[in-house]
Amino acid sequence: MITLIANIFISSFFLVNFMDCSRFFNDCQNIKSSGPLTPKGIRLTSNSTTSQDIVITWYTENMASEPKVLYSENPTLLNNITITPSMQYVDITYLYTAYLSNLESNHTYFYQVSSDSSNVRETLNFTTTIERNTNVLKFLMFGDSRTNRTVRQKIAEKVVSSFDDIDFTIHTGDIVANGRNQTQWNNYFEDIEILSKIIPGYYIEGNHEHTDGKMYENIYLPSNGMNSYYYSFSLGPIKFIGLNTNRDEGIQTSWLESELKLADQDNETFWKIAYMHEPIFNSMVGRSDLSDLIPTWCPLFEQYGIDLVFAGHNHYYERSYPMNNLKEFDSDSLYEFNNPSNPMYFITGGAGAPLYTRGGSNPDYTAYYNSTYHFIVIEVQVDDVKEETTLILETWAMPENAGVFGDIYLIDKITITKKGALLNIDYPNKNNLFGQNAPEFNVTFSKRNLDPTWYSINSTWYTIDSGLTNFTFENGVGTIDQLVWDTKPNGTVNIQFFANDTLGVIYSNEVTVQKDIIAPQISINLPIMNQTFGEDAPIFNITIKDANLIAMWYSLDGGLTNIIFTINGSINQIEWNKFPNGIVVITFFANDSMGNVAYQEIIVTKYISEPNNGLIPYDLYLRFIITITVITIIVLFSIIIISWRKNLFQFPLRKDL
Repeated sequence: MITLIANIFISSFFLVNFMDCSRFFNDCQNIKSSGPLTPKGIRLTSNSTTSQDIVITWYTENMASEPKVLYSENPTLLNNITITPSMQYVDITYLYTAYLSNLESNHTYFYQVSSDSSNVRETLNFTTTIERNTNVLKFLMFGDSRTNRTVRQKIAEKVVSSFDDIDFTIHTGDIVANGRNQTQWNNYFEDIEILSKIIPGYYIEGNHEHTDGKMYENIYLPSNGMNSYYYSFSLGPIKFIGLNTNRDEGIQTSWLESELKLADQDNETFWKIAYMHEPIFNSMVGRSDLSDLIPTWCPLFEQYGIDLVFAGHNHYYERSYPMNNLKEFDSDSLYEFNNPSNPMYFITGGAGAPLYTRGGSNPDYTAYYNSTYHFIVIEVQVDDVKEETTLILETWAMPENAGVFGDIYLIDKITITKKGALLNIDYPNKNNLFGQNAPEFNVTFSKRNLDPTWYSINSTWYTIDSGLTNFTFENGVGTIDQLVWDTKPNGTVNIQFFANDTLGVIYSNEVTVQKDIIAPQISINLPIMNQTFGEDAPIFNITIKDANLIAMWYSLDGGLTNIIFTINGSINQIEWNKFPNGIVVITFFANDSMGNVAYQEIIVTKYISEPNNGLIPYDLYLRFIITITVITIIVLFSIIIISWRKNLFQFPLRKDL
């Protein structure tokens, strides 16, 4: 009985003291000797496709005589399991590796590493992730820690002090400056030990690790790819795929597609995230895109629904809009996204390497950029009631001024939401053009692998007047109601489609189309009305207003002969020559892509004098004859008048008057 009471007292004492320290400050005893047999650089990794297997690795400067790991679910290490680690000598370092297998999910384990009875580290702890169907998962993403030891120490400290619910970390490569140098590996894991000894980490090879470096002696990773050079694992609702931009892409591409196919068949996979070292799309001046990977990996990302793609290599932070392999992107939203159709690409290279300034102008596809020390925290939530899952990504910066590091602050935050099912608008597409006739439509309803038992569809409907009038449809196809379409003016029309399920959840999607029922507007600047032209065909200058103009032409014969033109110029000389002197009607036409046709007419006069063969020109001759005739008439008339007056005044007077 006394022994039992003593054990209870001791256990309670340790438990209370443990509870006084947060999960992330489990080195309360602060046993930090620096002897050559002291276990240092403790890190947790996993070589399994789930986190229920943990690998503990550390090093000593001298060879330990009795290296071991004790672990237990009891904070006092009662009823512990003892593991003797494997050991390997790498340069001047003794590396130890212990495998903890078949652990329970969502359990906290306490452990202690030692070299012998005199060189024992403090009791540490880690927590395994919960089952695949977990509703919450949180992890950290960072990269390029290779150079500045102080920066990476401070980042690790700030992560531990600011976040108490990180499940694991992912490093996108360039962990050290020279992967062939074992001392640099020792320094790195000493610098981040406050983080790596309590939270499992996953890593991918960068160019500074070198293909012949010592990364894989120091870090143990899943081996379901090729020798852990590339690999995948699934935690919670996420499929993670680590890709290697230093290794051959051929076999890796085939493996990538097979992994994505498996993820597509897994009802517990709601999100797919890929990470690598070098970015596929490179916005930094002097660095080019990975042009060999764009046509091979990117189409697979798009086909199988990769959500996020992370890389490092460039020492800053950058986020793209949802984007495809042709760099076609959707910039409708900056921070809030619903069921984006393409991946977003991130660069996170600010965990200790010298910061870069990207240079040049901001690429169109970049949504945010900042050159600063930073790390990314990602949380995924699953809501069974709303039938949706949400990913929240926060990027935290650590300011530095003359070697002094300030408090971290938030520089970027995005939210991506996926519904349990998706209402897809296959037709019409955004900004499709329609005329008088109402558009046809084709919509499909697909589940997003959230839960195959969540829903069954009750009804579907659409509206083009914000819900004032709703029209039901079946089988996903139909034509927009013509009467309602006729009420919409020229310009933008928003069509909203809806569906509800047996749980009362309403799904919606919308598309914006353009309606064009107005013919082009034609203004004739030249020639002017009733202008006279001779042998040379007239010059014309017209202005046509229509956003969807596709053709312009003119005719001099009422449409029997049409002359197409693309720019202002002269009337076709051959056609002009066909017309005699007199009135000529020139008709200009234009039509748009919806078949709306407009025309405007202008009347001109054509006059060409007859040739005179060296004689007096006919028109001058005619004028001369007319002039002589007129003068003759005037003279004759004048003579008659004068004669009449003369006779009048010479008439004899009567003598009897």
